[in-house]
Amino acid sequence: MSTKRVLIVDDDSSVRRVLARSFERAGFEVGTAGDGEAALTELVGAHFDAMICDIQMPKMSGPMLCQHLASTGPYLPGCTLIVTSHTGAEDRDWVSSFQGVSVIEKPVGPKQLLREVRQRLQAQTSTGADR
Repeated sequence: MSTKRVLIVDDDSSVRRVLARSFERAGFEVGTAGDGEAALTELVGAHFDAMICDIQMPKMSGPMLCQHLASTGPYLPGCTLIVTSHTGAEDRDWVSSFQGVSVIEKPVGPKQLLREVRQRLQAQTSTGADR
């Protein structure tokens, strides 16, 4: 089995650092970006199996990033988790138009995110949706 790659997109450097460390310890290759625009640059240069993305960021929000990736590319990872503390329907309903994108409510710890990513990647592999 090849090493899985995850992109962590969050404007909070401490969140990026903690999540990156957790995923690296679990055997993932990790890329990080501080906002949606930086994530686009990362996604052009490499393939990521999963993306964990904050919903509110400067320059380009999580929803804007997903919309851009789905419409113009380079690609939207098949396992994309949007992390938010917003509980309103308007903050969550947009994900239904994207296959493989889910919202996870804060507070959420690195272990829970790792478990979610592993389960979703395993489900993709077992259904043949893996790249």
